[in-house]
Amino acid sequence: MTARCAVGALVLLAALPALAGDQLAACRLPEMQLRTDVGLGFPRKPDRLKTTGQLRFRVLFVDFSDAPATVAPRDVLSIISPRAEQYFKAVSYGKLDVTLAADQRWIRMRKPSSDYHFGRDASFDYHRAYFQEAIDLAGPAVDYAGSDAILVIANPATQAINWGPAFTARPGLGVQAGGREFINGATSGSDLPILGWAWFVHEIGHAMSLVDLAGPRPPRQLWHTYVGEFSAMGNPTGRAPEYLGWERWQLGWLDDAQVSCTSAASTTLTLTPLERSGGAKLALVPTGPNTALAVESRRAEGYDSKLQRAGLLVYTVDTRLTSHDGAVRVQPPGDSDEQHLQALLAVGQTVTAGGLSVTLLASDAHGDTLRIERAATHRD
Repeated sequence: MTARCAVGALVLLAALPALAGDQLAACRLPEMQLRTDVGLGFPRKPDRLKTTGQLRFRVLFVDFSDAPATVAPRDVLSIISPRAEQYFKAVSYGKLDVTLAADQRWIRMRKPSSDYHFGRDASFDYHRAYFQEAIDLAGPAVDYAGSDAILVIANPATQAINWGPAFTARPGLGVQAGGREFINGATSGSDLPILGWAWFVHEIGHAMSLVDLAGPRPPRQLWHTYVGEFSAMGNPTGRAPEYLGWERWQLGWLDDAQVSCTSAASTTLTLTPLERSGGAKLALVPTGPNTALAVESRRAEGYDSKLQRAGLLVYTVDTRLTSHDGAVRVQPPGDSDEQHLQALLAVGQTVTAGGLSVTLLASDAHGDTLRIERAATHRD
């Protein structure tokens, strides 16, 4: 990915009418969730994985007496690696380096696969017990020194292990490996060949504290009504799986200088595409103590190469909400497509949300110029 117009964009940001004091304080929405694992607000959950520097995973492979593996572990790992590592390197703008160190053997679990409670009776306790058993059976030969998290990959032909959740625990409730506690990781299921490397990107996003953006829960509407194709935390295999600008700011991948926060009645600014490094990336307007309107520029580049059009993505953020509750909602320009395939604003289009209107004034190869206007009497 290439940097374009970084200096000009940052000058525009510096000229924005902004809130007094810390110019980003009103947009750095506080975390409101009592849950300990994920959240959209600031500060980020302290027990979750680090998001800059090196992030090392120890990988174990498990199979079962009723579902013995018939392929080599390295072939299963290739479903994830190296695409997942490359994704994180790209969307973090080089700030995160993920590595997977695999124990290249199948570990036979003690019980048939159907005895591990990945169905309707799934729970944290069952998941932790499964995780711990895999570690115990791997034995002392596995070296966990330097590892930040553990990944347990099940034989993907095991239908009873039909999904692969993140493992996120409080200190004291994690798993023991190599003489210390691990409170972050993930276990894969039979959906791994379907989701591919995007499964890892989604679940490790949770282990970094990101909420699940998919929803609402069935039987209401379509599953991806809230954010459609945008962000791997919504639809991992969608056409625009690059993390949102808000998520990148929360994870420390966008510098504060790349984010604007304004309460002005009218603001005009230019954003560079989120898929490229450098430049102004995210425009925010606070609409309440726990809510904001966000705007970013998207292009059919990088991991968003399947986008049908380019333009502005407008969405709302509410840190009072959590996974599957609509904490982020894409605001389309009047279209009725529940998947938001046409959600990006084209030149001349306007979207209104939360008493604010966003209009795309101009667009070129370098970015998008937009205007945000506030209704004087509105406040959430």
